[in-house]
Amino acid sequence: MARGIRNWTEKLIAQRIREGYGEGEGAAYKPWIRTADFSSLGRTTRMYSAKFARTLELVSDVEIRTFLMLEWANDITQVYEQLPLEREQILQIAAALGIRHPCYPGTTVPAVMTVDFLAVHGNLVDAKLQAFDCKRLEDAKDPTTREKLQITRAYFAGRDIAHRLVFSSKLPMQKVENIEWARGGVIKQDEINPTPSYLREKAASTTHELAHSTCTAALNEYCRTFDERHGLRSGFGMRLARHLIWEHTLVCDIDTPRLESAPLSSFRVAQSGELLLQASGA
Repeated sequence: MARGIRNWTEKLIAQRIREGYGEGEGAAYKPWIRTADFSSLGRTTRMYSAKFARTLELVSDVEIRTFLMLEWANDITQVYEQLPLEREQILQIAAALGIRHPCYPGTTVPAVMTVDFLAVHGNLVDAKLQAFDCKRLEDAKDPTTREKLQITRAYFAGRDIAHRLVFSSKLPMQKVENIEWARGGVIKQDEINPTPSYLREKAASTTHELAHSTCTAALNEYCRTFDERHGLRSGFGMRLARHLIWEHTLVCDIDTPRLESAPLSSFRVAQSGELLLQASGA
């Protein structure tokens, strides 16, 4: 199960709890499982999110893709990955269901079960929670995996929290690819050449132009002429467009194939009121 930790013991679990794994709010959250601890069949990555102000630990392709959609959604204000479930309650649920609680390989130590994501919808006053487990379809056919999911579902049902199972084969891949493409245009605080302030200034110019444009060309053609008109290097305008799409300033159907070559008529600039609602998660 673990690449970095080969011998799970009660002492080690207690130590990790003392060190704050699986605890913390918002940017201070520390996931129970890290990429260095987990044996994964797919990609593992540590992905920084400006929206959530921290680096997330993602241990499979399906987790990465699910996270991209969660981060993109305006109404989701926080995401906690690899969240541990209360161990004593899980043991009780397993016993009630007649399921043998999973143990760490080669031990009799009951495993600390986790859910892949716990997403927070809305603000702190009226926040709603939703749990997600991400699986490949073939993994979900494994009897042990099915039993774990049964325990997890009962755990969240007792907390009146919806639990969703996300299959890699069922993900809207065109949407995921477009989100990942737009995310690549995000302005990073540590950029040097050009600087974040310069990028934001040019992004504001792009927004103003698009809000008043009657151009019927495709987005990539508009971006090419934007570079020429402003004396910018090739590709700069498209970088700005991707940033504006990611910020939901330039609104479009994110499921559109070949989004970069879609006509400008399929995009619109969000009004200031819309942006305020998006920022508040409403």
